[in-house]
Amino acid sequence: MKQLSPIILLALLALFSCQKPLFRVKIEAGEIDRIGIPVHFEIPSGLDPNSTYVLEDMASGKLYSPQISEGQMSIFLDHLQANQTLTLELKKGTESNSGGLDLRETKGRIQILNAGNEVLTYHPTFAYPPDGQSESYKKSGFIHPVKSPEGQILTDDFPMGHLHQHAIYNAWAKTRFKGKKVDFWNQLDSLGTVSHKRTISQKSGTAYAELVAMLSHISLIDGEALEETWEIKVYPSKGFHLFDILSTQVNTSNDTLFMDKYIYGGMAFRGSKAWNPDDSLQYQNPWEITTDQGHTLAQANNQKAQWVTSSGNIDGKATGITIFGFPENFKYPQAIRVHPTMPYWVYSPVIEEGFFLAPGERYSSKFRYLVFDGKPDLDQIQQIQNTILHPIHILVNP
Repeated sequence: MKQLSPIILLALLALFSCQKPLFRVKIEAGEIDRIGIPVHFEIPSGLDPNSTYVLEDMASGKLYSPQISEGQMSIFLDHLQANQTLTLELKKGTESNSGGLDLRETKGRIQILNAGNEVLTYHPTFAYPPDGQSESYKKSGFIHPVKSPEGQILTDDFPMGHLHQHAIYNAWAKTRFKGKKVDFWNQLDSLGTVSHKRTISQKSGTAYAELVAMLSHISLIDGEALEETWEIKVYPSKGFHLFDILSTQVNTSNDTLFMDKYIYGGMAFRGSKAWNPDDSLQYQNPWEITTDQGHTLAQANNQKAQWVTSSGNIDGKATGITIFGFPENFKYPQAIRVHPTMPYWVYSPVIEEGFFLAPGERYSSKFRYLVFDGKPDLDQIQQIQNTILHPIHILVNP
């Protein structure tokens, strides 16, 4: 990539400084430190979404290339200090950069990359179990692998002992539909499954890369019960990977689906084969669990958690992932199911009590994923949690 000469850069800065701003944006951190901050705000009417713009920091002169989509403007901030206020002016720009984010389709899979490094891969086509295993285990509509910035694979697919589990996936285990038991989680029972239905959209820009996919929760006897949309956003973070999943399920049938009280079911995470004692060839060492309440692997099962960190060594290197729930989630903070020996856990609101979705009703949940190398940094985790619990204040002045 060619670098701009200092003379050209100074000329561009002078050009921007002479322009009359189209509007100003004030971003206030509040009284807490933050890192990894997605910023989204509505743009005033009359702004041409097809033009190129820059947001200039009035104090430092730093330029941000905003991403515009569906009437919304977005940037990504690496950090904000407590009580810091950014005042940005929107001006006409010349050309925008990509932000280092990219989506690639290869061999029936969709990869999302940050700065050339794979963050995650989504499976719109079926993956099949190892030879000799039932084809009932075939699966689409899940994420695997999830990788750290240094390339460590933190997830597993068709793991030994639990062939129905797949890295990041979403399924209910104990349900009733049209008067019959349906298990969308344990596929070998041949009662239900969750599969990819179609890819809705893909986009990448300076502030995020996004994949929107539709999944189908299917009773193998009575057909589709739920249609689910995943909005996966990957951010251009530095030093760690950061992404969100917004899941929206809608009952598309003509009957009520009952999610009964049970010990698991919901948005799940399956950890590395290096942490799986059932995999005698790949097992290296156990993983560790830590929650916002200080619960560890031995204590966390059935406890409520705002965030959960799974970490451990893979090939002698420390790595981990923290998964945050959002306050708008049903029964937040949700209870979690943590397996005592296998490396998986799940945010599961049905641990407390069941619920149901009548025809046309929706169930939404949102999660943020922080993937890192090294041991968990509680200060880093807390700064990301700060933005989830206390959103930044944004004021747009046309």
